[in-house]
Amino acid sequence: MKNCGFIIVLSLGLAGCLSAGTHGYVKAYRYSTTKHELEKAIGQAIAQHPAITQDSVKGYYNDDTNYVTITIVEKGRSYDYTFRYYGGEEYWDTSKTSEVFIAYARNEKGEGGSSGNGGIKWYDLKLKKELTGPFERIFVSQIDSVLRMSHTEE
Repeated sequence: MKNCGFIIVLSLGLAGCLSAGTHGYVKAYRYSTTKHELEKAIGQAIAQHPAITQDSVKGYYNDDTNYVTITIVEKGRSYDYTFRYYGGEEYWDTSKTSEVFIAYARNEKGEGGSSGNGGIKWYDLKLKKELTGPFERIFVSQIDSVLRMSHTEE
């Protein structure tokens, strides 16, 4: 009985360690098209809109397959985003729908992060709106235009 408290504390501590590093998502955007078609549309959206630039340094969070890191400039203010394609290769190869979600978002002051690391808290609606606004107005609307369809949100 004496060790029960220790085991519970140890278990909770380990659970916290195992979940560390996850980002969750800030907001998700789903399309009725394949991942391959969505990926092509995103490439076009980035190339066509002068306010969107993709980070040229490739790495884990900017590999063009799972994650893409972009900067959007709106009204002289800069916002950095890392978004991820939902699922993995098996899902991408078989699903008729696809989705991107914002994994990380920061304003020009460096405010933000992810929902998983506490940078964007679920109750901080003002910051969430500030960060998702440019992403939706400039980037998501451009994807909608290229695909000629509307997205749904999660």
